[in-house]
Amino acid sequence: MFATDRVRLRPPTPDDAPDMFRLHSDPELHLVTDDEPFLPHHVGQVRARLEKRAAEQPEAAAPVSLLAETVADGTFLGTGVLWGINAFNGYAHLGITLLPEARGQGYGTEVIRLLCRYGFRNRNLRRLEIETLAGNTAMRRTAERCGFVHEGTQRDREYDGDGFTDLAIYGLLRRDWTP
Repeated sequence: MFATDRVRLRPPTPDDAPDMFRLHSDPELHLVTDDEPFLPHHVGQVRARLEKRAAEQPEAAAPVSLLAETVADGTFLGTGVLWGINAFNGYAHLGITLLPEARGQGYGTEVIRLLCRYGFRNRNLRRLEIETLAGNTAMRRTAERCGFVHEGTQRDREYDGDGFTDLAIYGLLRRDWTP
């Protein structure tokens, strides 16, 4: 488990299905956090997926999805994920999804910093990347606050529900990381 004074990350369990369902059942949020079409699910399907995941042995390159909650009382905040793991080249991508009521309180910064610690220290990666819609100023500020450098923008890269929009790319090298 990874934690700060306010936030902890842990693997989700089947009992977390209602919270995960609440987070991932918003089609508008899905447009900006996922690159697949939105397919409605019910909480039972989410539970079944979590049960299956808990029973399987994880693969080294498989995405690592962690639940974010408050340390004080275990209030569900959202999720953080390390995905696109390339062990040969030593890099991976980070992503976070927070409930609307958890945004704007610094939780995202803490989750990203915990994911960086996991990626650099526990996965021995040399580079982490964040991609976000260019208009997502909150995520862009969070990336920069955590030491990520804006490395470029891909034009008309991602669909946002209204059309295609630019994608901002951020990178952080282990040598530039401040634990």
